[in-house]
Amino acid sequence: MRKKISNSLSAKVFLWVFTALTLCSILIYGIVLIFVPQSYQLTGSKQFETNAGALFSALENKSYEEGTTLITNFCIENNAVAMLGNEKNSVTFGDFETIADDLSTAQTYTTDVTFAEDKASYTLSVISLSKTASELFSLLLRFIPLVLTVILLLSALSALICSRVIVVPIAKISQISKRMTKLDMTWRCDTDRGDEIGVLSSSLNTMAARLQSTMEELETANQQLTKDVKKFQRLEEQHRNFFAAVSHELKTPLTILKGQLENMILGFGDYQNHDKYLPQALKSAEDIEYLVKEILSITKMETMNIGSSLETLSLADMVSKVVIELQPLATEKDIAIFQNISEDISVSVNRNLFGKALSNIIGNAIRHSKADAKVYADYDTDTHILVVENTGVFLDEDNLENMFTPFYRADKSRSKATGGSGLGLYIVKTILDLHGMEYKITNTDKGVAFYLKLN
Repeated sequence: MRKKISNSLSAKVFLWVFTALTLCSILIYGIVLIFVPQSYQLTGSKQFETNAGALFSALENKSYEEGTTLITNFCIENNAVAMLGNEKNSVTFGDFETIADDLSTAQTYTTDVTFAEDKASYTLSVISLSKTASELFSLLLRFIPLVLTVILLLSALSALICSRVIVVPIAKISQISKRMTKLDMTWRCDTDRGDEIGVLSSSLNTMAARLQSTMEELETANQQLTKDVKKFQRLEEQHRNFFAAVSHELKTPLTILKGQLENMILGFGDYQNHDKYLPQALKSAEDIEYLVKEILSITKMETMNIGSSLETLSLADMVSKVVIELQPLATEKDIAIFQNISEDISVSVNRNLFGKALSNIIGNAIRHSKADAKVYADYDTDTHILVVENTGVFLDEDNLENMFTPFYRADKSRSKATGGSGLGLYIVKTILDLHGMEYKITNTDKGVAFYLKLN
């Protein structure tokens, strides 16, 4: 029980206030018990003495009848009895029997009175019937149980109210501080008060707001760091995959070139015909050179900051330029190219890089289309999406997500019948990522479409 009380501020405040109020009330009643009867007796005695003196003065030169009337009124007004008499007779006023036993202690004043028609002298005694101090003290003592009960009840009620008023806001702050230790900053203290508790609540609110802001900043920084780490891990994996693919792609033409040269040097069989095999060796060397240039280009782009090289250019003009460059290839395969892009559409891009990306996108559409196919380049002004679509061919759905992988080819034999290094779409991906543009390849009802959302 003691431990419970010591751990409860509400219980301690209740006991402190209850004890203080009870002791103060008992002390006050004790003072009243001691001093009030004495003060009452002293005041009453002085008043009775004054009134008795006034009576004695009023009786001077009055007739007997007038005198007895004055004495009767005095006894009624002052709760007293009186005795008027001389050697011949005596008259009493009031009920003497009620104070017969207390005459010795009662407040009594006596004087000689002479009436106007009778020169005989009378002795007048007036006696107060008011309660004495001892009687008032006894009366107050009889009320002690009732007074004590009222004191205890009022003290308990007052202590309960005080404990509620003082402890409830502190208890709320305590609960909030516990939530604060769990990093829950969604609460707010009541700041309507202007006292110290209100100041404490306001301080907690300010601290919580600052902590919340700091936590949000840390959370944002942590999320950004997580994204950066994942991005770095993806880049590392891409680089590993890229160089593994590069090794594979370089190994094949180098092996062919080495074999051709060794056979020509040793003069094996038909390889003695240098005029036939030297052009093939040169073609292998040129393939290797082209592949190395593409690899160096990608490496340079991945470390490039294009922010200072952006230009605002006409999208229609850039697409038209690429279409003109690729027109011989399209003509060779009897492929028609249709362009539907408004002249007022402009983009903020790096001229050379974005031009290369468009060339690779449209070039792939032409190379991988069958003869007599169609290639469309359309721009949707509502969605700001450029769509390059080639008809007559479709991609296996399993291949779509790998189309931007270095050296990936839709045909599993990794055939180079369609030409290129296998890095075309990977270069497109690198360039568009530098520009922060969204892109994807999907099958459509007509064929395959490349979607590019321009900024």
